Amino acid sequence: MKRTEFVKKRRVMSQKSIEELIETLRSEDLQTRFLAEMCLRDATGT
Repeated sequence: MKRTEFVKKRRVMSQKSIEELIETLRSEDLQTRFLAEMCLRDATGT
């Protein structure tokens, strides 16, 4: 994944609610789970 693609996907993912991010952690796709975890940490300040 290119940096610009990563930034775009992270920006889109960061718009989800905490509940949606937690649900996204169940994804089969490793990149999706990784982005969800990063955004969840950003959202909760951990």
